[in-house]
Amino acid sequence: MSRRTIARWLAIILLLAGTVLVWRIVAWHPLSVPDTAVTDRFVRVSGVAHIHTTHSDGGGTVADIESAAAAAGLDFVIVTDHNSLAAKPREGYGDTGVLTIVGTEISNHEGHLLAVGLPAPTYRFSGDGLDTLRDLDDLGSLSFAAHPESPREDLRWTGWSLPGDWGIEILNGDSQWRAAGWTSLLGTALLYPLNSDYSLLRLLRRPAALSRWDDLLARRHVPAIAGADAHGTLRPAAATLPLPTYEAVFRIAQNYVLLEQPLSGNAPADTAAILAALARGRAYIGVGALAPADRFFFLAERDGSRWTMGDTVASGGPVQLQAGGARPANARITLYRNGVTVATADGPLDTRVTEPGVYRVEVQVPGWDVPWVVSNPIYVLTEPERARRARAAELPAPVVAEAAAILDPFDRDSTFVATADDSTRQDVQFIDPDGGPDGSSVARIAFRLGEPSTEHPSPFASLASYQSRDLAGRNGLVFSLRSDDTYRFWVQVRDRNPETLEGTESWFASVKTGNAWRTVTLPFTRLRSDDPHTDGTLDLADIEAIVFLVDIGAVPPGTEGVIWIDDLGVY
Repeated sequence: MSRRTIARWLAIILLLAGTVLVWRIVAWHPLSVPDTAVTDRFVRVSGVAHIHTTHSDGGGTVADIESAAAAAGLDFVIVTDHNSLAAKPREGYGDTGVLTIVGTEISNHEGHLLAVGLPAPTYRFSGDGLDTLRDLDDLGSLSFAAHPESPREDLRWTGWSLPGDWGIEILNGDSQWRAAGWTSLLGTALLYPLNSDYSLLRLLRRPAALSRWDDLLARRHVPAIAGADAHGTLRPAAATLPLPTYEAVFRIAQNYVLLEQPLSGNAPADTAAILAALARGRAYIGVGALAPADRFFFLAERDGSRWTMGDTVASGGPVQLQAGGARPANARITLYRNGVTVATADGPLDTRVTEPGVYRVEVQVPGWDVPWVVSNPIYVLTEPERARRARAAELPAPVVAEAAAILDPFDRDSTFVATADDSTRQDVQFIDPDGGPDGSSVARIAFRLGEPSTEHPSPFASLASYQSRDLAGRNGLVFSLRSDDTYRFWVQVRDRNPETLEGTESWFASVKTGNAWRTVTLPFTRLRSDDPHTDGTLDLADIEAIVFLVDIGAVPPGTEGVIWIDDLGVY
């Protein structure tokens, strides 16, 4: 046989093998599940959270997202643009019948928080995780730590010790593709035109955040969700590619929420029901592109009573735990107690437990590393443990202290001066002679913040005292505060640092105002510096200035209002 003939046959064999491989990829489809009914009393609705639009760095409008969600068969979507609630007017049912819920992804020094169920505030979030959690609590919002184990350090969540009842995003699309590496991404790009579901599923691995979630669950209740982190575009270097599409991402993994009643078509009522279920943890995550996941259940039973995910069962007797539903052949169910495997089943799981703990379920399909289903927990707890966990979910009370010395009572000979940029209107007569809580003299920042421009990129209004002070041995500032609306503003304490451009370093914290007088205690330990030339320490013995500052990092441009400040002291 000649070399030419051998080469021809090798080419034919390779072509046939390639054709078979391409056909297998093109023909791949989600695994089938039996036509099994779920007998619990809940209605399951499916949706995708963590979606970006053109209001931040997404490639599509809210209308585009609604169309994609309808094509993917979803009941709801949760839009979370970066630090923006601009999509809020589109909240509700659109023309497609999909319920759009609008939240935001808030950037903090500890990472990003997804917030949903909140009105648009009159101020900006400060970037401090504890401030943000307190604001979200005041606004009635629920929150989830976004992409907590992102391979990108600036996106990774570091606020594990933050208090509150925030939840966690245990599966995040952005983190998965970043962790996959460029070789896998190249393969996905090549396969995407052939079968987008299969190509994107190839990137999924067991989420690293599952172990972090178990650690948190040892302390308190922690609801978990999946986040699509969908942008509708891919941005390698300077280019922008219109893939993966919203619809392709929406088909991969979903949040299945268990409701007492079907969706009614009343947007406020349906939104409230979905968010209440997510906050409780009455939901599970399903990778629907791998197999339909809409008929999974995880239940606890004892003495005729029944509980499901997100519920708490009082310990004190055996509890029967059951998990199953319509699932692919050979799917294995694993039951975890406090993060440790206690039972597995290749069919429906039905096991009796006697030990208190946090029980959750994962369902694995052979050949795939990512779990097909991850449930939220059922909590079997003693009463003391239940009370301890409730305390662990509470936000700490603010520090309260009385002033040991008054630095400025804000009478007519105040050391402060009013200063603003040229785009901002501020009343230079900042002493209000009878505006205090007892009719006394107080300071005020009466302002209308300018719009940023090339000439004035950072509009601001301020009260500043440039008197040198020795505050060594003091723990913080104390002052009284009131405003005509709810705002945030900055309190700066500046010390000497010859390495900075101006020879001083600004240490700052954000304070929230309200329309009733209150005393604010601000520990110096709450102050931070973002100066790249920081010396790392606030030198209280060498204070150069104290500044109260309103800028576009605290409130939106164009905000007009009045903030009153009285009796600045130290403790």
